[in-house]
Amino acid sequence: MLDQIAGCLERGMKVSVVCNEMAFGKDSNVDDARWRTLHGPVVSWWGGLNRYRSLLQKWSGRFWDKLSTSIDLANARKLRNVDVIVAHFGHNGLRVARIMKRRRISAPLVTIFHGTDVGRPMHDNTLGYYRPVFEKGVLQLPVNAFFRQALIDAGAAPTQVVVHHMGIRPGEIEYRWRSWQQGTLSFISVCRLTEKKGVEYALRALAGLPHRDWIYSVIGGGELLQELKLTAIDLGIADRVTFLGPRPHGEVKQRLREAHIFLLPSVAGRDGDLEGIPVALMEAMAGGLIAVSTYHSGIPELIEDQKTGFLVPERDIAALAGKLTWIAENPGLCEPIALAARRKVEADFNADILNERFAQIVARLGQGGSIT
Repeated sequence: MLDQIAGCLERGMKVSVVCNEMAFGKDSNVDDARWRTLHGPVVSWWGGLNRYRSLLQKWSGRFWDKLSTSIDLANARKLRNVDVIVAHFGHNGLRVARIMKRRRISAPLVTIFHGTDVGRPMHDNTLGYYRPVFEKGVLQLPVNAFFRQALIDAGAAPTQVVVHHMGIRPGEIEYRWRSWQQGTLSFISVCRLTEKKGVEYALRALAGLPHRDWIYSVIGGGELLQELKLTAIDLGIADRVTFLGPRPHGEVKQRLREAHIFLLPSVAGRDGDLEGIPVALMEAMAGGLIAVSTYHSGIPELIEDQKTGFLVPERDIAALAGKLTWIAENPGLCEPIALAARRKVEADFNADILNERFAQIVARLGQGGSIT
C-alpha cells in the first residue's frame, strides 16, 4: 500500500489517507522512508472514537453493523472532496459503499481485495456480503485471478473485476546468485507467524532432510512464535533454527542477501484466511534466492514449479522435504531457476509498471471516464 501511494505521489497526484490506526505503516515498515515522507494528511476515520473500536467490535452481528455504519456516516465528510476513493480490503470498501447508498459521498469507489477479505467469506459462504460494493463501486481490483473468480461467482460483474497484482521495485534489489555447493545451506522465512504462513510445515520438512550442514532463520513475530519454538525443540532442530522476531527492513534485506532458499509453505487457515500473492516471495526471487512455496491462492501466478521456483501441495510435509532435498543436492541446476524467477518478477510484478497502470486507472476515473 505504501508503495502504491508513493507511485501516485511520484505521478503528481495528491493523496490523503483515512485509516483506523494512526500508526499506519509503521509496524511493518519501521524504517521505511515512504512512511516518513508521506505528503498528504493522515486522519483517523472515527477520530476520538477510534480508541473504542476494538471494544465495540466484540459485539458482533447486526448491532455492530448498525453501530459501525452510523459512526462511519457521522464521519463521512472525511471522504468528501476527493476525485476517487481507493479502499484497501473489501471490508473498507463495504463501509464506503454503505455510505454511498445514503448519498453522503459520490466519488468513484475502487476496492482492492488482498487476501483474508476474500478467504474468510469464502470459507463462511458469505461473499455475498460484498454486494453493496459490487453495486456502488465502479471497480474491484483483486490481487490475483483466484480472487477475481471468487468475486464474480459472488455476483460481481466480470467487466468490473480486474486483477491488479501488488509488486516490488526490482531495480532497488540487487540480483546475486550464491551457490551452496561448498558451504552451509541457509534457509530463511520472513513473515508474520500466523497459521497461513505454514512455518510449522517448514520446520517439519527440514527435520526430515538427510543429514547435512544447514541453518534456518525465521524473521517475524506473531501469535505462533512460542509454539513454533517448542516445535523446533521437539523436532530436535532448535540448534539450527533461529527465531529473530520482527527486524528493521534494512536488516531483513541484509539477511536475505546472505541466504539461499526462501521458505513460505502457505496454507489455508482453519478460519479461511488466505494469502494474496506474498510480496516477500517477490523480494526473495528478485534477489536471487530460490523460492519454495505451495499451490495456494494466487502463488502459482508468481511461481511455476521447477521453472521460477518450487511448489508443493499445502501441508504435504513429505513433498516439501523431497523438494528441499533435491534443491540441497542440485545447486547448479537451481541457478537458471533463480534467474528465471528474477525475470518473472521484472516482467509481471514490477511496481513501477503496476503503479503506472494503477495511476492511469485512477486518473481516468477521476476525470469522469470509464474503466474500459
